[in-house]
Amino acid sequence: MISDTESMPAEFGIPEVEAFVRIVDCGSFRQAAAEMRLTQSALTQRLKKLEAALGARLVDRTTRAVAPTAIGRSFLPSARRLLQQFEETAAGIRGVIEVAGGQVTIASLISVATYALPPVLKAFAERHPRVGVRILDEAEQEIVQHLRSGEAEFAVDMLTGPVEPDLTATPLTDDPFVLACREDHPLAAGGPVAWSALSDMPVIALGSRSGTSRVVNAQLTAQGRSPAWRHEVQHLSTLVGLLEAGLGVGIVPGMAMAGLSGHRLVARPLTEPAVARRLVLLERRGATLSPAAVALRSMVVQALAGRAVGG
Repeated sequence: MISDTESMPAEFGIPEVEAFVRIVDCGSFRQAAAEMRLTQSALTQRLKKLEAALGARLVDRTTRAVAPTAIGRSFLPSARRLLQQFEETAAGIRGVIEVAGGQVTIASLISVATYALPPVLKAFAERHPRVGVRILDEAEQEIVQHLRSGEAEFAVDMLTGPVEPDLTATPLTDDPFVLACREDHPLAAGGPVAWSALSDMPVIALGSRSGTSRVVNAQLTAQGRSPAWRHEVQHLSTLVGLLEAGLGVGIVPGMAMAGLSGHRLVARPLTEPAVARRLVLLERRGATLSPAAVALRSMVVQALAGRAVGG
């Protein structure tokens, strides 16, 4: 009776295939063993294992020469292709592991991508010049969608409630909201501004898709004041244009104002109470980041965690 183990064909791998090709190329067991840094007996065992797996003799060995058999000559081109494909695949994997190339896709709030990520990406590009970074700069809802779909490996977002069970959140920084106005506005020369002072002010608001809008509206509602906006825009860049035109004041993240030094705008802290958005780095629970994403994630966390922002 033949056991299950005895009935199974012998297995072979790249070492056995390489041994066969080296023996044929060298025409000598001794030289092939030396090139592979093996003993001749170890090299012979690899060849025998391959022959047993294929069920055919591949090499004839005489006292004068070593040559492939007819089956060996037939198998030789396939063996070379196997070795080449393995080396190409291994080189590709090594390149990814060493962050030698490829592309990382991340999602981020537009304000963070505009005002906080550029210096991080510059440093990353200097360290990993062959890795491209694709940024999905979106509103809060789209960010989570990109992350869940796997399109983005991680995301920088604003935390507005409990973290969903399928995600993990690493705290980065608290970014206080500030009052933004033109430099010749009556509030520009003063100190901190209380939220209650906004009741009679023409306020330019960010649209409802913005996390900033929801936080600001909630704060005004908590004080018994209905949000009454003079103008509403969807993008921070548009809000900046309206502020520069003197159409009112705006409530924006301090991080954004820190990046607007070239504009005729000033920022004043908002108090009574001070309100901030909490920025976090989101990841899919249980997902494994690519080596390039791991490297970028580390730099993002290092740059943003505990960062002092505000007006």
